[in-house]
Amino acid sequence: MARGRRSGIALSLAVAAVFLSLAMSTGVPASAAGRSRGHERVGLVEALSGGMNHYYGNLHSHTSYSDGTGTPAEAFAWARDTAGFDFYVITDHAESLTEEEWRDTGVQADAFDRAGEFVALRGFEWSHSVDGHLCVFGTGDFTDAYETSDLDSFYAWIDERDAVAQFNHPARFETHFDGFVFREDVSDNVCLYETGNGPSGNNTGVHLERYPLALDQGWRLAPADNQDNHSLYAYSHRTVVVSPALTRDGILRALRERRVYSSDDPDMEVVFKQGASWMGSVVGGCGDAVRFDVAVEDDEEIVSLELVSAGGAVAAKKEFAEAEDSRAVAWSPEVKVEENAYFYLKVTERDENGDDPLGRGEQVAVTAPIWLEREGTSWCLAEGCTQGGFETWVLVQNPGDAPARVSLTFMTENGPVEGPAAELPARTRL
Repeated sequence: MARGRRSGIALSLAVAAVFLSLAMSTGVPASAAGRSRGHERVGLVEALSGGMNHYYGNLHSHTSYSDGTGTPAEAFAWARDTAGFDFYVITDHAESLTEEEWRDTGVQADAFDRAGEFVALRGFEWSHSVDGHLCVFGTGDFTDAYETSDLDSFYAWIDERDAVAQFNHPARFETHFDGFVFREDVSDNVCLYETGNGPSGNNTGVHLERYPLALDQGWRLAPADNQDNHSLYAYSHRTVVVSPALTRDGILRALRERRVYSSDDPDMEVVFKQGASWMGSVVGGCGDAVRFDVAVEDDEEIVSLELVSAGGAVAAKKEFAEAEDSRAVAWSPEVKVEENAYFYLKVTERDENGDDPLGRGEQVAVTAPIWLEREGTSWCLAEGCTQGGFETWVLVQNPGDAPARVSLTFMTENGPVEGPAAELPARTRL
C-alpha cells in the first residue's frame, strides 16, 4: 500500500484537516487535563460498580503518518503525560499509511503500553467518501478504501479478522454506512458509534440525534465521545470504558461487550445496570416491569437523568433543582416492557468548570443501551409423528442473544402433557 495514493477516490480528508487550524498547541484545556476530581466522591458509583473501574480515553486520533502532526511516539507520550488519558488509540487514515508506518505505530504502542498504568493501541480509519469512515481495532494488518472499495468488501474484511469497528462522525452525510442498514454478518464487529466527535459533543446533538436511528435498525452499538484530533490537543470529551483492569485485553473486551459510555465531561462517573447486567448487556426473560439502577458522580451539578428508548423517546426522567446538591445522585426507574426493547441513560449536567469547547453551558453523557428480551417461547416442530408406536421429537431453537429457559407441553386428546424443560444458550438449538 503506497503512501499518498489520493487519486481514484475522494477520501474526504479535507474536513478532518480543519482541526489543524483549530489547535496546533500541545496541550489541553486546564479543566480537561487528566482526571483530577474537584471534590471527594461519596461512593455511590463505587458501591454499584461491583469491582469494575472507569477508564477515560480516546478511540480516534491522527498523527503525521496521515493528515495530523507529530509522531506516534510523541502522541502516546502526550496522551499519557499531558492529557492524562488512561487509554489512547492512534487511528491514522489507512489510505495514507505505508506498511512501514503501520509497523512503527505498533512498535510505539507496544513501547508505551503498561498494564495498570496506560493502554496504548494501534488502529486505523477506513475512509470512504461515499460509504463513510470507520475506525478499526484489534487487527494485525490494515485495509484501505482502495483495497476494500465498498462496505460489502470492508465488512467481509473485518468479519474475517473478528475486528472491532466504530461508526465515525455519523451525521456527516446521511448516505454514510448505507443509512445504517443492519448487517447480521458484522453485528458482532461493529460495536461503537460516535455520539461525539471533535468539538461537537453530545450536547450539540449533531451525532447523538442519529444514534437511535442506528439502534432501531438492529445494531447493538455503544456510544463514544472521541477527539478525532489531528494534533497534540484534547477537548474535554472522553470515551469511558468500564473494565476490571486497565489492560489491552480489558479495554478490547469491554468494547466488544459494549460496556462503554460517552461523556462530554472528562471525569464524570456513570453506572447504568439492570440487576447484575451492565450497560451493553442483553437481558433475557424479562417480565412486564423492569427496574434499572443508576448512579452518577461528578464535581459539577447534575441537571437531569433520562431513560431513552426506541426513536429517542424518553421513557422516564428525573430532574434536580438548582438549589440541591446533585453532584452524586442515584435513581432506580421502573418501566413497563411489552416487547423486546432497549433503554439507555442520558445524563445532563451544568458546565460549572467551563471546559465545554463550544461554551454551551451544559455537558451530556450517554451510556450504551441495555437490550431487554421478553419472556416467551421460541420453538419449531421440525419433523415428527404422533401415530402410536412411533417416537415423536421436536427441534427447539433459541435465536435470541441471551440464554432462555424452554419448556415443552404436548397437547393430546386427553389434555396437556408436560414435557421436558431445558436451558438453551443464545443462538442454539436442541
